[in-house]
Amino acid sequence: MKLLDIHSHILPEVDDGAKSLDICMDMLSIAKEDDVNSIIATPHYYRGYYEKEYNEILQVIEKVNSTAEEKGINIKILPGQEIFLDKHTPKLYKEGIIGGLNNSKYILIELLMGDFPKDALDNIYELRLQGAMPILAHPERYRYIMEKPSLINEFGKEGCLFQINTGSIKGIFGKKVEKTAEILIKNGICNFIASDAHSTGNRCPGLYSSLELVKKLNEKVYNCFNKNCTLLLNNKDIEYEFEEIKEKRSFFSFFTKK
Repeated sequence: MKLLDIHSHILPEVDDGAKSLDICMDMLSIAKEDDVNSIIATPHYYRGYYEKEYNEILQVIEKVNSTAEEKGINIKILPGQEIFLDKHTPKLYKEGIIGGLNNSKYILIELLMGDFPKDALDNIYELRLQGAMPILAHPERYRYIMEKPSLINEFGKEGCLFQINTGSIKGIFGKKVEKTAEILIKNGICNFIASDAHSTGNRCPGLYSSLELVKKLNEKVYNCFNKNCTLLLNNKDIEYEFEEIKEKRSFFSFFTKK
């Protein structure tokens, strides 16, 4: 099975991912051994920290693909960004400073880890008005989703898709993140699995073993993975019926007066 990784910090010396071209090549080799044949490079776009524009990323990708070909690493790097969502994001998207995965309407967004961003849903709505389709990166790692998984419903109502990290499924980020990933997958709230690779260490490329774990949790999510990847690459609509997570009520809530 040939696989696509839609979230990877594999480009050398661009953000907090690969520190050199050699490390980038090592990461590509690891990915290839795991049957990954295409990777969407998604360096961070985070105002004030990482601000490499979409067109600049294309130039780096050209160099990486050329080097990989010279070294006989048969794998293709495609363009993308992991965009930190804020009030400026819709304008940046309109101006072409940020862009979609493989030049598609699908854009990978990330949020604050600690506190629920109050304007996130408004910004997603504005992006949707422009024809963009946001994919929320690693929702299982956000503290507010871990504490209250039903908060994911608000993003689903806005039409978001969801990408879960391989490391989360394997427990690399701790038990709470692993448990939240399991809850989301079991409820079908997972359209993509991706490595979010940063190095050749714990957060390295590779999808296969994590997909096998997903298959045990929810075979429907597993079966949709390759289909969703193909639709994304071809900029086609991904059909997805979002089912809300029911909020758990405590034992004492049954005795609370209405």
